[in-house]
Amino acid sequence: MSNEYSQEYRKALEMARKQEDLYKNIVKAISPEALEKFQELSDKLNEWKNSLNSMPGLLKLAEMLKNYEQEVRETEGLTEAEFEEKYRTEIEWSEMFGKNGWVISEHSNPADIKNWEQLLCGGEAKVAEFFDGEDIVILDVIIEELQEKYVSDEIQLYFRNGMLAFENEDYMTAAMYLLALLDNKVNKLVDFPNRSMSYKVKYSNEGFANQKAEDFRQLTEKRGFMSKKIYFLEMYPSLIAYLNRIFVDGSYKFENGIEPPYLNRNWLMHGRMNRRVEKYECIQILNALSVIEFMFGDR
Repeated sequence: MSNEYSQEYRKALEMARKQEDLYKNIVKAISPEALEKFQELSDKLNEWKNSLNSMPGLLKLAEMLKNYEQEVRETEGLTEAEFEEKYRTEIEWSEMFGKNGWVISEHSNPADIKNWEQLLCGGEAKVAEFFDGEDIVILDVIIEELQEKYVSDEIQLYFRNGMLAFENEDYMTAAMYLLALLDNKVNKLVDFPNRSMSYKVKYSNEGFANQKAEDFRQLTEKRGFMSKKIYFLEMYPSLIAYLNRIFVDGSYKFENGIEPPYLNRNWLMHGRMNRRVEKYECIQILNALSVIEFMFGDR
C-alpha cells in the first residue's frame, strides 16, 4: 500500500472511531427509558413512511408531479408556434367550445370543462347550467365583478341598461347592449395590429398575433407554465372562436337569406333576426366579457 493511501486509510479509521465514541457518549447521556421511546418513535416514523409510499393516491400524485416536471422541461425553449403545434389537439378541443358559444372561463377547472363537453351533447344552452344552475352563483360573481370594473360613463350606461333588460327577461334588448359593450371592450383591451381590419381577420389568430406574442413572452419569462397552458390551450382558442362566430357572418350572409341558428351581431343589429334571443345567449356574452377582463383588463 503506498504511503499516500496509508495516510488516507488511517484518517478514515480515526474518523470512524471518533464517530463511534460520540455515539457511545450520547447513549450514556440518555436514560434507557428515553432511548426506548426514541427507538419506538423511530420505528413508528419508518412504518408511517412505508405506509405512505404504498398508498395508491400518493403514488399517483408522485407520478403526476413527475410527469408534470417532464412536460415543463419538454416545453422549455419552444416558440409560440411550436408550443401550439405540440398541443394542437387540446387547442382544437377548446375551439369547439367557442364555436358552440362558450369561452372557457376563469371560474372553471379541467373537471368542469369535461362536464361542459357532456352538457353540449344536449345543446349549447345546457352549458348555462354551469353558470346559472341550482345553488350556482358563478353568474352572480361575474355580474358583480363586471359592475366593479364598468364605472366609466359610457361603459356603465351600456352595462346598466343591458342588465336591466336581462333582469326583465328582455333578452334581445340585453343582447344589443351587451354585444355593443363586448365590441367596445375587445377593441380597447386587445393590441390589434390594425384597428381598421375586417372582423374576419381581427377575430382570428392573425388579429390576435401581437397580443398573443406578448403574453407568450411574459409567461415564458415568468416560467408560468400552467398559466401558459390555460391562456394558449383553453382561453385564447375558445375566445377567438366565439368572437368569430358572434361578429363574422361566415356562411350566413344577408344575401343568402339563411339566418344563423345562433346569436350573431350583424343579424341582430341590422334588424334581420326572426327568432327570439334566449337567456343563455346573454350569459354567453357575459362570460366572454368576464374572460376578456380576466385576460387583458388588469394591465
